[in-house]
Amino acid sequence: MFSLVVCTIDRFDQLERLFLSLMNQRHRDFEVILVDQNPDDRLLELIGSFSPFFVIRHIRSAKGLSRARNNGMAAAIGDYVCFPDDDCWYEPDTLETAERLFADHPELAIVTGRTLDAGGVTSVSPTGEAPLAVTRWNYLKCGNSNSIFVRRAALSGIGGFDENLGVGSDSPFQSGEEADFLLRALTAGKRLMFFPELIVHHDQVTSEYGPRQIERARKYGRGFGALMRKQRFPLAYVGYRLSRPVASWLAAVVRRKGDTARYKRAWLVGILEGYATWPRWGRG
Repeated sequence: MFSLVVCTIDRFDQLERLFLSLMNQRHRDFEVILVDQNPDDRLLELIGSFSPFFVIRHIRSAKGLSRARNNGMAAAIGDYVCFPDDDCWYEPDTLETAERLFADHPELAIVTGRTLDAGGVTSVSPTGEAPLAVTRWNYLKCGNSNSIFVRRAALSGIGGFDENLGVGSDSPFQSGEEADFLLRALTAGKRLMFFPELIVHHDQVTSEYGPRQIERARKYGRGFGALMRKQRFPLAYVGYRLSRPVASWLAAVVRRKGDTARYKRAWLVGILEGYATWPRWGRG
């Protein structure tokens, strides 16, 4: 059985799209734990329309993605737990594929997969085309939270998501929680593997570099900087990760692409801020 922890706020049509995709799952043994962060009952009608087709357990949570996921995990009763965003959707065989991978690889605590848009193009985060054991050095190429599937029995050794990281947290660090989860699993001695045939869908993140995107880049950059400090990555790795936005920023300046330059600079500044300030929040 799978427990799908779906945290939602301010979305309806995209959540409905996810639910429609769940109706088409070939693997039918699953529950949806809908972690509702809305201040009202806007989702009750939607829940009622899909409840005859699969189990939906509706719980409430304060804002904060990591907090909401932890509340959902605490309520989960499935053998496997996953974390589809409220704006993603599944292939008909997504759960079937995940179940087969766990059955074929009993040594694995976590399997991850690819996130593609409706046209089959990689979205959200870059991944490869071949199976890959997840390590401390390639974790950024092995999926994102949408495509993380974990044995519930392994959660006691990993712990939940760090509530100081992620969108909506009370800290300045608005990303990094999913990478931190994978890295802590590795530290706990768990085995993780990426499989390209395990597919979740998500629309492309906008490539526009307006004021909103620039502000978000700085917030997400802080999360990545905090992640590197928390996980005690060596300075050589930190320098490498800083060199990439520096190069992109300078290239955009030379080409007189003002919005792109401001976006890359915001990401760079955010990383530095997150790395510098994490100890005050994470105690080291």
